[in-house]
Amino acid sequence: MNKLIRNFIFKITVLTALIALISGLLFFSVLKPAYFEAFPLLLILFPVISVLMHIRLLKASQKSLAAFNVAFMLGFMIKLIIYATFTGIIISAEPEKRNPFVITVLLLYIIYTVFDTKAVLDDMKKLNPDTEK
Repeated sequence: MNKLIRNFIFKITVLTALIALISGLLFFSVLKPAYFEAFPLLLILFPVISVLMHIRLLKASQKSLAAFNVAFMLGFMIKLIIYATFTGIIISAEPEKRNPFVITVLLLYIIYTVFDTKAVLDDMKKLNPDTEK
């Protein structure tokens, strides 16, 4: 399982670097007025939460399907609470950048959720190959 976690951390680091590069190019050229100071924090928050939840889901998947389902739903709820709290705090601090911030959080949420879901399903198949059938 440690190899799966290291592999996931590597992949999410590459994804985050790619997002940072693309968004950096956009924010410092076409979308320069939309840049907000909290953007680098998002590039830390999303991968850290994803790694923590991924580790939790892998551990739960080794126990039982019921444990995995509970961990998945609980993780989903915790992520939404963390992201909503962070969004509320940042919007309070930078209300003039509210729209670009919310759009960015939404895009990052979709990107990381799709990535997380695919990665955890792939890793579960590797951990439990007999449950594919």
